[in-house]
Amino acid sequence: MKSKNNFLVLFIILFSVSSVMAQEKKAKYTPEKLRQNFENVKEHDGKIFYELRLFRNPFIGLYEIRKVTGDSTKNRFVPLFQGMPVGKYQFGNNLNYSPLTKKERKAYLAQSNFPLHLKNYKADFWIQPYFAANFGNKNIPVQSNTSLGLQTQVFIRPGLSFSTGVIFPLVSQLDNRPNIIHLAATFLNQFYAAGNHFFSASAGTFYTDQYGLNFQYRYANLAKPWSFGVEAGLTGTYYYPKGGIYYNAMDELLLLADASYRFAKPNLTVKLQAGQFLWSDKGARIEMVRQFTNVELGVYATKTINGSTLGFNFAVPIPPGKIFQGKNARLRTTDEFRWEYTYTRGYKIGERYRVGYQLDQKLRQYHQDYLNTQYQQLK
Repeated sequence: MKSKNNFLVLFIILFSVSSVMAQEKKAKYTPEKLRQNFENVKEHDGKIFYELRLFRNPFIGLYEIRKVTGDSTKNRFVPLFQGMPVGKYQFGNNLNYSPLTKKERKAYLAQSNFPLHLKNYKADFWIQPYFAANFGNKNIPVQSNTSLGLQTQVFIRPGLSFSTGVIFPLVSQLDNRPNIIHLAATFLNQFYAAGNHFFSASAGTFYTDQYGLNFQYRYANLAKPWSFGVEAGLTGTYYYPKGGIYYNAMDELLLLADASYRFAKPNLTVKLQAGQFLWSDKGARIEMVRQFTNVELGVYATKTINGSTLGFNFAVPIPPGKIFQGKNARLRTTDEFRWEYTYTRGYKIGERYRVGYQLDQKLRQYHQDYLNTQYQQLK
């Protein structure tokens, strides 16, 4: 009976958005309507800066911002992430990437007023599903914790954001925690890009019941195949029982380093990661990720002192996207639902927590070859 509840929940979610999806397909977009999708649009030195939070695929923004400008002579665009420029993209026979120079970055940042969100961004709310599952129990084939979150994000200054929300539990079969409405992961995050160097620093409560500090650095030329990264975190466990919050000391050290190589033709990335995972579990993980237009599929193998295992993961957008959008506010479904499954049955093998995003996952969406593949398909 409990497994049927899982499928009932998924059915309700899909049915609730189906009518909106039908309306989206019938909608006729004009440059004026498209402009409402974009935020913080500015022109500086012949380059168009903009942010688009509706889609996980950045090519949609690069393609549609040209329609918004309505000027075919403008072919240099700078997508923003949390108000921070990622890099320059120029349309020609190919779609080419180059990092902003120090002078260009300073000129943009000089135009950004505090607080960044006040005049440049909408009040943006999105629906985020959460799903954790175990498979194989004879009595309950699918055991899950399933929740829906209503989340939002506020930009304070370029790159600096505050994220929070509310979680509505639907099904709880993996632990004995009460099904009570509680605060979603709530944290500050600073994203920064300087040439081929990218940084992310987070502090607060994270996903998968960890709170504390997390730092990521990545060297990545988004026109080249190699990238390298390190990640460090100091966290403790927290969760919400009835009547308050439980937490323990911040004594879990996460320390990882990785190297990735991207094969252009199949849009395939191979990543080798090693170091200390949660629970003092030392080892390595190798992963292969294939990027499709809007979907990402991956498989991986992990070997640590706690054991060995295999798993898979995927990242997909959740339709329909926009549910309501006005001049100053928007309600939408999440641009990305990311899920990973590994068979461990209680053994803690290569475990880690989730912050708002992983730098390598975010940056490979902006890789020149991935975006240029889509551009060539349209020609």
